[in-house]
Amino acid sequence: MSKLNAFSALLLRSPLLWGGALAFAFFSLIHGGVIADPNVVRYLAGHWVEYAEVTLFCVGLASLVLRAGDLVAQRRRVVAEPLGLVPVGGNDPAEAAALIEQVPAGDGYLARRLREALDLVVRTGSADGLEDHLKYLGDVDAARATQGYGLVRFIVWAIPIMGFLGTVIGITVAIASLSPTQLENISGVVAGLGTAFDTTATALALSMVLMFLQFALDRYEQQLLAVVDDAAWRSLAGRFQSDGADAGAALAVARLGETVSRGAARLLESQEQAWQSLERTAATAIRQLLDESGASLQQSLTRSLDASLSRWAESLARVHDESIARREDRWADAAVSLAAAVHGLERHQESLERHSAILADVGDATRGIAALERTLGANLATLTATGRFEEAITTLAAAAQLLSARATARTLDDVVAVSRPGKAA
Repeated sequence: MSKLNAFSALLLRSPLLWGGALAFAFFSLIHGGVIADPNVVRYLAGHWVEYAEVTLFCVGLASLVLRAGDLVAQRRRVVAEPLGLVPVGGNDPAEAAALIEQVPAGDGYLARRLREALDLVVRTGSADGLEDHLKYLGDVDAARATQGYGLVRFIVWAIPIMGFLGTVIGITVAIASLSPTQLENISGVVAGLGTAFDTTATALALSMVLMFLQFALDRYEQQLLAVVDDAAWRSLAGRFQSDGADAGAALAVARLGETVSRGAARLLESQEQAWQSLERTAATAIRQLLDESGASLQQSLTRSLDASLSRWAESLARVHDESIARREDRWADAAVSLAAAVHGLERHQESLERHSAILADVGDATRGIAALERTLGANLATLTATGRFEEAITTLAAAAQLLSARATARTLDDVVAVSRPGKAA
């Protein structure tokens, strides 16, 4: 049952649990329409990389809030004399076990340091090395305070990395959307670049917020450690009896240890400030580098698009001019062919007119021949009545041959004239 309670307490103090719950609640408000600000949706819920960045930020924020609550509670429990006043002549080292029971309950800095210092006295039976042990315990607590921000430091490092990943993904999408055959699809390029810069901006902003909160909380924890050092020193320095010959030396060593402890605390504080300054400088340099790379990328993409559009415009103009020239050539050829067809039709019409004239002449000649035949029949009847029939037959035969020869010659001339219209013209 105790293991279950310990696991429940550990789970309730887990920043992963509270950070995940905070991120889930935030995204639920966005998808539920409660948070509808376009800038919030764009920079915090516009891409899966931004979801990951906000989730990491919520985990880091939960870790800092839980730690801040613990530090505030410890600061309230710190008292000037947690073990009471030092009796006249000091306590005997054998009374250290009873003093451990007077230590306030809890696992804070002060309670843990008092228990560990008194445990040394219980195990050694002497308080000669207590001041040095207090200094060692102060250094251990300072190291623990630094290690307590390990998760936050990792998240502060991981969020910009996620921003850079979003930048790479956005630029990759933009380059993939940039195709010479689909220049009108510029929306894909703009969307990819927007994703690249939005994820980076969100990552830098969230990491800066976490760094500021970590810096403020670390300063507060350093102040708490200084208060704990003072309270532990006041409670244990000179409390236990020691050999009279070594009392002055022990007091001097204790004072020296206090001075060194305070100097170490100031040194750790200055080192932490130096690390914070280095982190701010690195963040500024990274931001400047991203701004310069974004500007150069925009310029290169603009030049590439302008060159591609110019080449396509020239190609389209050449194709348009060539199509117009080919269309004009086809119209000229069609006009020539139409003129030739009209000229041929005119020649055929003239030929038909000549044939019609010839046929009219032939009809006239036929009618003349028929009239001549009737006249000849009458003449034959007359000749038969007069008795000069043979002489008339001979004369008529000669006349018929002469008329037939003339009619044949005229017909041949007309046929030749029809078959050669150029020469007849």
